[in-house]
Amino acid sequence: MDVFLSDIPEEGLHLEGEFPASIFDLPADDPIRPSGPVHYEATLFAFEEVITVHGRLRGPFDLQCGACLEYFPYQADFPDWSSEIDREPDQESFDLETIVREDFLLNLPAHPRCDEYVEGRVCPKADLVEEFSEEAGDEADPTRPNVWGALDDWKQ
Repeated sequence: MDVFLSDIPEEGLHLEGEFPASIFDLPADDPIRPSGPVHYEATLFAFEEVITVHGRLRGPFDLQCGACLEYFPYQADFPDWSSEIDREPDQESFDLETIVREDFLLNLPAHPRCDEYVEGRVCPKADLVEEFSEEAGDEADPTRPNVWGALDDWKQ
């Protein structure tokens, strides 16, 4: 959806609508699966060097759990969404769909666990994750090489 800078008044332009899930164009095996249209509410301001967007993004997704690898439903809601686009010389328009797509993908949880986002759900692999986390917190195994040792010895 192209927004022409000439259409943005000094007091800002308010836009509201939705884009289909197909805007994400992700591979079938991606850990993020949009499951419905995404809704945006945005107020746009065009300044000499930058375009600012403020508003709210919402949409349904299925996310892959970082522990058990099963997909679970997630309702994304970013009520304080904001974005800035640097203006190019002689730029006449920009694609709002691209901004919405990128900001959704950047704001979704990076390593979600299904038991953290689905009320009452117990992740089938939660015990293994907790056990690994506890082991990682123990003293370092002296028989394993310290891969970070070179950084510790590095002098500026």
